[in-house]
Amino acid sequence: MHFFKRFFNRNKMLIQCPRCLGKGHVDTEDIKRLGRELTWRPGSCAYCNGAGDVPADVVNKVSPGEAYLTVDLSQEERQRVLDGAPEAKARMEEFKQHTDRVIKDIVTLHYVRKLDVEEIAELYLGSSSRFNVEGHAQKKKELMVYINKVISRQN
Repeated sequence: MHFFKRFFNRNKMLIQCPRCLGKGHVDTEDIKRLGRELTWRPGSCAYCNGAGDVPADVVNKVSPGEAYLTVDLSQEERQRVLDGAPEAKARMEEFKQHTDRVIKDIVTLHYVRKLDVEEIAELYLGSSSRFNVEGHAQKKKELMVYINKVISRQN
């Protein structure tokens, strides 16, 4: 797959991916360097799509630290983001606002309402029937790790 991308993009000026530094995957050091500890996990690089390099003009269109550009996006949405499509920019802004709101809510719940991490997790998960017992426990555990990250960054 990467061969075909490189073959068809060979007339475009390619540069080393500024997000993953050419590795094709984002690690914890990249996440720290880009200040995305609360929004990303290590994994395949969505900026270069795992190739290690990107067309030079992409950097002018989308910041390497853009939180919305993740591997969870469809290829179509990823391309819209990289092309700078207005509707994709609006979704990026909505994602940023939602993420900021969740972080603020966690901080408020912990420091103002004095809820502990488990209480905050239960508040977010509720008695949801979306998960079986094991699924609920796993989601709660993952959410508690995230809540702890948010709280520890406030200190």
